[in-house]
Amino acid sequence: MLRNIIGGIAVGIANIIPGVSGGTMMVILGIFQQAMEAIAGVFKPHNPKRKEQLIFLIEVLAGAAVGLVGFAKILNILFEHFPTQTIYWFIGLVVFSIPLFLKSEVKEQRVNWIWVLIGTALIFLINFLAPSSDTVQVNPSFPDITLLHCLTMIAAGFISGFAMLLPGVSGSMVLLIFNQYYLFKSYVAAVTTFAPDVLISLVFIAIGVVLGILASAALTGIALKKNRIATLSFILGLIIASSIVLIPLNANYDLITILTSACAVAFGGTVVALLNKLA
Repeated sequence: MLRNIIGGIAVGIANIIPGVSGGTMMVILGIFQQAMEAIAGVFKPHNPKRKEQLIFLIEVLAGAAVGLVGFAKILNILFEHFPTQTIYWFIGLVVFSIPLFLKSEVKEQRVNWIWVLIGTALIFLINFLAPSSDTVQVNPSFPDITLLHCLTMIAAGFISGFAMLLPGVSGSMVLLIFNQYYLFKSYVAAVTTFAPDVLISLVFIAIGVVLGILASAALTGIALKKNRIATLSFILGLIIASSIVLIPLNANYDLITILTSACAVAFGGTVVALLNKLA
């Protein structure tokens, strides 16, 4: 139970960070395949494991909610004081998850490099389409509750939920493309205010997240059944590319920054090792 909740917290934290994938965190923790099977199994008739799988999903989702809400507040502090080092910590998490993915999912099979390249190209395309940091509002005002707003929040939640299960794909990065990330993060961070407009918006976001998770699990399950190695190779490409596009090219790289960033990468690797041992 504790492991699943901690894993959920890690997934929630990853999903609030642009460029970091919740699915990659599932790979690190060794619960990626289990999550796919649990989501499919809950809706499968005559499934003797339904109760066990439902409990697993509830534990992971509860942890994810804690990670989303808690880290939405902490993230601003980290980026304010240690922006470059924080990014390199994320890079360390992603890079050191690649051997775990190969070991736990690909195993002895040969990687299909064509699908690796396709996955890599997709992440570069998403990163290219994402607006620059000076084109978005860090603290946007909350819009009025209208039908269009509610539908927009469902769509934003769907994107986040769909990407949540895909290693290498950052739902937050995709939300950036549609200019919904900062509003999404602000709603999550403001949940403890219990303001009606915040709670109503979060309900519609939650509906979208659930629909996105179901759609992602169904699509991933079908792809894994039809061509497992091509799907895994595609996911590997997503993970590899996500570690590259995270590199902060505009940072001021003095000696202190370089040394602390290297330590941050090593710390990311240490976290991966500890999470893998826990898993």
